Amino acid sequence: MKVILSERNIVVVLFVMVLVTFSLAQEDSKKMEKVYMSAASASATHIIAEQPTNKASIQPADFKSQ
Repeated sequence: MKVILSERNIVVVLFVMVLVTFSLAQEDSKKMEKVYMSAASASATHIIAEQPTNKASIQPADFKSQ
């Protein structure tokens, strides 16, 4: 009679379970990275949009007086 739960079979099953777990974790981390990057870019564009673009305040004459 053949033993189903031999040491070799347990190692193979655990190895397959680890591979599946890591592949699922990698997919989730890619999704989270996309969400994080889109949130970061949205907040960066929001910050840039709030900054005043007064070109009169940045002129070479300001630097000459220093």
